Amino acid sequence: MKILCVEDDPLVREVTVDLLAALGHDVFPASGGEEALMRLRERGAAYDLLVTDIHMPGDLGGLSLVAMARANMPDLRVIYFSGTDQIPEDEKSILLRKPCSLGMFEEAIDRIAAR
Repeated sequence: MKILCVEDDPLVREVTVDLLAALGHDVFPASGGEEALMRLRERGAAYDLLVTDIHMPGDLGGLSLVAMARANMPDLRVIYFSGTDQIPEDEKSILLRKPCSLGMFEEAIDRIAAR
């Protein structure tokens, strides 16, 4: 699976990218919502999944990023990877709470891929 991984904390981003790569996925990191939106506009169809933090500095947090991305890619699958539990899940998105294990990430990816 080709995954765009959006996380503003460099250490968390590195660990998350490594976890996803260890599961056999091609992972493309982005340091924030603005960078991720640019990548999605350039190569949106190339990504099978968006993994994003919710709270990020700047004008574009995870919820806004997903809303803007889905305007052009309504079938975009999303895993919100965050410390909060206050997001609405739908048929194309789920919440994975930080911190999590490799097995939890694998299970979340399997669940969202099956939707």
